[in-house]
Amino acid sequence: MVRGVIRIGSISFLVVAVVLLLGSLLWRMVIRPPVSAERQPGSGRVIQLRVLNGAGVPDLARQVQQYLRRRGFDVVEATNAPTPQPQSLVLDHYGDSLAAARVCYALGLAPTAVRQEIDSDLVLNCSVIIGYDWQQLRPFR
Repeated sequence: MVRGVIRIGSISFLVVAVVLLLGSLLWRMVIRPPVSAERQPGSGRVIQLRVLNGAGVPDLARQVQQYLRRRGFDVVEATNAPTPQPQSLVLDHYGDSLAAARVCYALGLAPTAVRQEIDSDLVLNCSVIIGYDWQQLRPFR
């Protein structure tokens, strides 16, 4: 009798664990897939960007830099923005809207957070300015 209860409990636990693992896999691969850090899929050319701290919170740009690097982006600089920024945004320096959209997706920003500021002197695809809304970004959730 006791063995039967233990066996049913063990099987129930395993079923719940398998369902949770499959749900997690589905969530990760279908509902919210990982973002590619390549400029164009299969090109091997990684998106280069810089992160600017516009919120005035110490070490914020470095934390976002590390988060993006772990996801394959080439973050060449993390420093303070020249002026405070109320909302986080992505500046597109090449006119490459796909690269800017991938950076937005990686950070959990809406596509409307992209601003085009074409600058042929920069060798960066994008600049990310972290604003006062930084706690809503994926690295901090």
